Amino acid sequence: MRLRDARLVNKADFDRVFGENQRAKTDYVMVMARPNQVGYPRLGMVIAKRLLARAVDRNRVKRCVRESFRQVLPELPACDFVVRLIAKPVAGDEARDLSRTFKRAGHRAMAKWPSAPVGDAVPEFSSN
Repeated sequence: MRLRDARLVNKADFDRVFGENQRAKTDYVMVMARPNQVGYPRLGMVIAKRLLARAVDRNRVKRCVRESFRQVLPELPACDFVVRLIAKPVAGDEARDLSRTFKRAGHRAMAKWPSAPVGDAVPEFSSN
């Protein structure tokens, strides 16, 4: 399985996470998490144009978020994570504390919904 398969793309998946979730925040982003049925963590992002008008800045933030997610992927529970930009970040400071925030939001979600399937066996992700 590729890392690309671990992304949220359907509106219904985003709506489910937005509807009821557990949150954790850094200075610049809010991470929302909700357990899923697929058995591995998935990532979605909401990077508003009103906060970062230039596409190059929005893409830099997305790359930083994806890399932070990739680094902690084996440690995350089977949840859908949506990262929402809440303030304009300082260049180079976008991903500060983001790995810890992913873990905190995921563990809060699993504690709130204990009947959700626990994904102990995380599938191998390749970088392609």
